[in-house]
Amino acid sequence: MPAAFKGEPSIVFRRGAKWNRDLSTVDFMAEVSDDEGQQLIVCRIAREALEDRVPSAERVDPLALFKRLKGEVCAVAENKLMALDFELDDSILIRSEDLNG
Repeated sequence: MPAAFKGEPSIVFRRGAKWNRDLSTVDFMAEVSDDEGQQLIVCRIAREALEDRVPSAERVDPLALFKRLKGEVCAVAENKLMALDFELDDSILIRSEDLNG
């Protein structure tokens, strides 16, 4: 985890989100470039956060929900990256209160 980004970072979210059965999250990658180089950071959104965002009648599998809400999810992930709001494993985790609060 960076103590701070050097210069103005550029954040690009890669394609290819995956369901993480062990953590019950959808995992996706952020490519962050700053004045010191480039790094990949794992971003996760909890299944509960996705399900809390849509009415129960519209719930489908977590990856489909992620695709539907991708713009909103990536905006939250970018805010957490810029705030250096990392988990102990150096990932970003979006919880229900982050997306729905």
